[in-house]
Amino acid sequence: CLVTGGAGYVGSEIVKRLAETGCKVRSLDVVAHQHEGNVECIAADLRDYAAIKDAFEGVDTVFHVAAIISILEIARPAKRRFVFEVNCTGTENVIRAANAAGSTALVQTSSFSVVLDRVLEDQDETLPYATRTKDLYTLSKIEAEKMVLAADTPDGLRTCALRPGGVWGNDTGSMMIKSFLTQFATGKFTALIGNGKATMDNTHVDNLVDAQLLAAKNLRSKNPTAGGQAYFITDDEAINGLEWFRPLVEGCGKRFPKLRIPSKLMLMVGRGMEIAHFFGGPEPTLTHRGVRNLTESCKFRIDKARRDLGYEPRYNQANGMPKLMPRAREFVETMQKQKQVA
Repeated sequence: CLVTGGAGYVGSEIVKRLAETGCKVRSLDVVAHQHEGNVECIAADLRDYAAIKDAFEGVDTVFHVAAIISILEIARPAKRRFVFEVNCTGTENVIRAANAAGSTALVQTSSFSVVLDRVLEDQDETLPYATRTKDLYTLSKIEAEKMVLAADTPDGLRTCALRPGGVWGNDTGSMMIKSFLTQFATGKFTALIGNGKATMDNTHVDNLVDAQLLAAKNLRSKNPTAGGQAYFITDDEAINGLEWFRPLVEGCGKRFPKLRIPSKLMLMVGRGMEIAHFFGGPEPTLTHRGVRNLTESCKFRIDKARRDLGYEPRYNQANGMPKLMPRAREFVETMQKQKQVA
């Protein structure tokens, strides 16, 4: 097996699980990295086909995870070009290399954002791709997912795409958890956005890895029903995006904020921060797309993944949060001590 983005949060968890099952694993990432066990680690840039093609030699199954996450809608040309080169040209090169190597299966980690352009509740994979959302991540992921699904070939490479929500886990390594705890530890989480009625899906990393392996198994079976298909992969629980963090806040001995700021105001703030960044300001901590993620419902059914893949989420907020709490407290305490020293 080969995992692109093998040094990242999701990629490294896939590598670990594959190695534990006894698979021969190659981990490919743009940064130099190491994994425990029988894992071959390769540093190469997905944008350079010549640099990555040899890594696919002898590979049966590809897990394509690598991507740049940027939810900017107003972006400098260089940033826009970089995101699309990694997420789209990189995906094109992965498909090309997998085909050249005679690989059997390719599972892409996509995102539920590929359909997010309005309030969506209790929806499934029949939804069309988003047409009104303009952030770089969504636009590039739509293009990349289309490539992957179009590459499915009955007598050759079989492909599918998995669409997780906000990824979290039993530690503080995910972007979602690290970003929130950083804001919280530095005293910046003091108010809520919107009326609190919007709900969204999150995805525990172990649930996502379960789905990755199930999808690969399906694609390599005699009857690969997942070929050319996309699947929502979530914890199957709808909770307000900020309310979800309440146990972390209260578990660290703090009161959860009661003050609410209208979403329309914060949408303008997010837009303003993006404009400022475009003209040379710092990377925005809040964006127009980020506010919409917190204030517009997006709940998806996982019936298709259950039916085709045999997927069933093992973790949700109730049984996953207790595992996360000790590390969250440690993260917050460490940041607060560093702040005091500074």
